[in-house]
Parts: sequence; C-alpha cells; structure tokens
Amino acid sequence: MSGLPRIYVAITTFYPLVGGAETQTLAQSQLLRSRGYDVQVITFRHSHAWLAHEEVRGVPVQRIAGRLLGRRERWPRLLQRFAYLLAMFVMTWTLWQQRKNYDILQICQFNLLVLPLAFICRITGKPMTIVVISAGAGKPTKTTEPAKLLAGPLDPTTPWLQVDGQTWIDGDLYGLEKAGPLVVQFMRSQLRHMGSVVIVLSTRMQRYLIEHHFSLPGTRLVPNGVDITRFYPVPPADERAHTVVCVSKLRYEKGIDALLQAWRLVHEQIPTARLLLVGSGPIQPQLTQLAEALNVRESIEFAGLQSDVPAQFHRGTIAILPSRWEGMPNALLEGMACGMACVATRVSGSEDLIQDGENGLLVEPDDYEQMANALLTLLHDPTLAQRYGQAARATVEEHYTLEQVIDMYGAIYHSITKHNDLSSKQIASERSPVTQ
Repeated sequence: MSGLPRIYVAITTFYPLVGGAETQTLAQSQLLRSRGYDVQVITFRHSHAWLAHEEVRGVPVQRIAGRLLGRRERWPRLLQRFAYLLAMFVMTWTLWQQRKNYDILQICQFNLLVLPLAFICRITGKPMTIVVISAGAGKPTKTTEPAKLLAGPLDPTTPWLQVDGQTWIDGDLYGLEKAGPLVVQFMRSQLRHMGSVVIVLSTRMQRYLIEHHFSLPGTRLVPNGVDITRFYPVPPADERAHTVVCVSKLRYEKGIDALLQAWRLVHEQIPTARLLLVGSGPIQPQLTQLAEALNVRESIEFAGLQSDVPAQFHRGTIAILPSRWEGMPNALLEGMACGMACVATRVSGSEDLIQDGENGLLVEPDDYEQMANALLTLLHDPTLAQRYGQAARATVEEHYTLEQVIDMYGAIYHSITKHNDLSSKQIASERSPVTQ
C-alpha cells in the first residue's frame, strides 16, 4: 500500500442525529480528510427523509438499510429488533461489496455489529479498529426494575417520574454480552487472532475492558479531542456571572434530573442565578414537568438543539455535566476549552479531565446536594471560578486538542497498515516457489 490509507468509519447513528459519538466522528473525519486521508462514513438510514448519499461538512456519508429502518418506529418492539438485525447483515454485505474501496475499517461502538464486520476484515485481510464509546454505569441498568427520575422533595411514586428503558444507552459490552457467552468468546478469539486495535477513551474504559475480559494486546487509550480554535474563552462579563450552562442530550444517563434537584437548592440561595440547558432528547417533557414541580422553571431556559454551541457556552461562566455514566464527554471538553469553571460527576472521562480542586470540581453521580454545593461555591467566588476556568483551558491545550488526538490516530493507522503490508509480503513469499 502506498500513500495514506483509505478509511471507512462504520457507525450505527450519524448526522442529522447528533450526540457525542457523532460529533467526535465528524470532527475527526474532517481533520483526517484535511490531512489527505480518504475517510468515508457508513451508517444506517433511520429515516426515509435522509439522503442515502451526501456530504456532511465535507465528509462523504453513505446511509443504508432505509427500507428496514426508515419506518420501524411504528412497528412492535420485537419486529423493530428483527429489522435492526437484518440491517446489520445489510451493513455487512455492503462492506463486503465495497471491500476494494477501503484499507482500514473503523467501527464506532463495541457492539454486536463488530462480529460480522470482523469476519469481513478477516477474510479480506484488512485491519480493523474498534472505538469503545461508553463504559456504562459499572453494571447493566436495563433490568426488570424501571428507572426513575430523582424525586427529591416530590412523591417518589409519582407516575411521570418513571423512565422508559429506551431513553438511555448502556455500556458498549452489555449489549454484546446479551448474545451469550459463546458469542462473546468467539468474538474475543477472532479479534485477538486478527490483531484488531481496540481504542478506549478513558482510564475507566481500560478497567471496564479488563473486568469483561476484553483487554486485547492492541488496546490503545486515545481520548476525544476538541477544536480549540472553535471553542475558546471570552472575557468575563457581569451579565454572565450567575449563568450556568449544561450542554447535553436530554436522556436518562445524562442525569439532568439530578441537576434540576441541585438547581432547586441553588435557586433558594441565589434567586438571580440562571440555568441554560442546551440539547434535546426523549425525556425533555418529563424534565420540564420536573422543573415546574420544583418551582424552578422560570430560572431555567430549555434552549433545545443549537448549531452554534460555542456561543451557548459563552452565555455563562460555569459549565456542568451531571452524567450518571459517560465515555469521554465532548461537552465537558468544550466547556473546559471555553475557559469555564466546570463541575462534573466522577464518571468515565470526566474523572480523567478534571483534577478536583485544581481545574474544576468533581461530585458523585446522583448526589444533587453535593452538586448544589459545588455550584454555590463557584457562584459565590468568581475569582475561584476564573482560576478553575484558566486551568481547564490549559489542560485542554496540553493534552486534548483535536490535532493531538488525530496525531494519535494517524500513528495507529500507520502502524496497522505497515504491519498488514509486512504480513501480506510474508505470506506471499511463503507461497511463492523457491528459485535456484
């Protein structure tokens, strides 16, 4: 192989659906293409309104299995799952047909889709990388007991506090393990034999793989990165001093209900404080109802999805991410890059980014009293908030720029393609007749 490798990135959801994995995949693909890599995204077509082929900010995107997935939300849940299974086979067949168009296959999320795609890579001799996007809560959360939003002073049996299990995403490996131990063992042996590179985003993810016996020799730690030219600090201003910004999908795992409970305590002490929630999601109606029941709705702006995220961060001086679990949160990286004083929970990624009391504050997930105390500390002490914000920006500049992350990916691509070339030459030499 000569020149830079051609890369296909397989991801189950992509733009116009926007989340952390989609945002990071697009940003990385754009920068790789600017460096000369031929990168294309292949994903599922979850809506007939989406184009089968288009460029998203300069990145070619191919969407497949629209006939299976385009209207499946109208079907019974069992039929939806069957359609998704068929869509996985369509993805596998498509990548087989297009095997001459890519040199590396990168899969975003360590799920059951990895198994058939690993089969394609093995029989075609192509290297594969797998990006783990979530370490989950440390245990499966989709059990027979329904999840509930935190009630705080409300009656915990209130029906609308109950959360549908479809409104959150668990850790990557939990879904895979549902297929059974034989499938897990087979996948583990295949990936080990192929020398596949598993990319984890945080130190907790490394432990997560070890605990699930998936710590393969090719595992690499590569965090998410942020474009520090797009996300940057702005000078302090009085009108932003008491505004707290949370950029997040409104899903159960993001812990926004814990934030609303904390905000009730903050609002009691600082009635002029304002909370800006940027994002949308399936539990937004319940969160709005919770804010009204807690009598804090007037101090909260539900801003919805926003294209100019930096401008939203620039409306405040403090950023918060109250997640129950994460992978490597882009929103926290972006807030830190904007020089904001950040409060986050001790979850995957966040605990790597923030050193408590040095460049931000860490609290325990669901502990809304501790969360409120952290916010009040920063709101009452603007000098401390400014110091944390400056330290946060310095942390990002030193370790988490998008350029640094792409350098790490480039080194991985070079390593696996070089190894693949050497292996191919060795096999060819072993097969060729010996000449006298």
